[in-house]
Amino acid sequence: MLFFSEAAIVEKIRNREIFTATIEDGAFTLKINKYIPALSAAMHNGGRLTKELADNCLLSQKERYHEEDPFTGSFIENQEITIIAHDSRYEYDLNRTHEECVYETAWGKEIWKTALKSKRIHESQAKHARFHRVITAVIEALREDFGQCIVYDIHSYNYQRYERTDLPVFNLGTSTVTNKNWRPVIASWLVALQEIKVDGIETTVAENDIFYGKGFLATYCHKRYDNVLVLATEVKKVFMNEMTGESDVEILGSLQRVFNATVSGNSECHLSV
Repeated sequence: MLFFSEAAIVEKIRNREIFTATIEDGAFTLKINKYIPALSAAMHNGGRLTKELADNCLLSQKERYHEEDPFTGSFIENQEITIIAHDSRYEYDLNRTHEECVYETAWGKEIWKTALKSKRIHESQAKHARFHRVITAVIEALREDFGQCIVYDIHSYNYQRYERTDLPVFNLGTSTVTNKNWRPVIASWLVALQEIKVDGIETTVAENDIFYGKGFLATYCHKRYDNVLVLATEVKKVFMNEMTGESDVEILGSLQRVFNATVSGNSECHLSV
């Protein structure tokens, strides 16, 4: 694993270098195998928390893991361009605004034994800002080179807390998309998700059912760019026991293979490379 500063990573992007780099403090890894107009992100993949924060946290590692998105990085790991976060969303949530990215409470639970000091909050907010500067540098480069960019924004969700029994295996949130020209790509992605065959799972797909794509990345990109589409895709945690954290080896392995293939196929279908 090679570690680089933000400035060094951004310079590599500007020079259109092929590289894999982890930011110097280990918060995330960016991989660019080839410059194509498609970027895949797993912002809640990680569970890393500093000792200082872990000692001050009221929640156990298992409790934090419950609300993180484990394995989502593996759903996109074969893509040409990926950015995968390693830090826990309990330090800073990359899919919330800069001002709201550090939790005081989350999902009805108090997080900290002692309230975080301003200095600590600002340090976490700085990591949030740094991640988004890097992902913006990638998006800007792809827009410059290809005139457009699709971002596969991959998450997972707990479903046992809901009374509904018909929650979709895949949900696509599109409520912040304003450019109607993206509709054929959205429709095609929904079809591609519906065609996914996972061992032991009946695939169901919905748009704006339980999640609406209102996270920070989608909102930011759709407000700023007409030629960037964020496909905010939630995967139901059918690949693991969401209560114990134990993965289902068969389902997980099948999903990892087919999801990577589906992202690649969708990108090749719609984007001129």
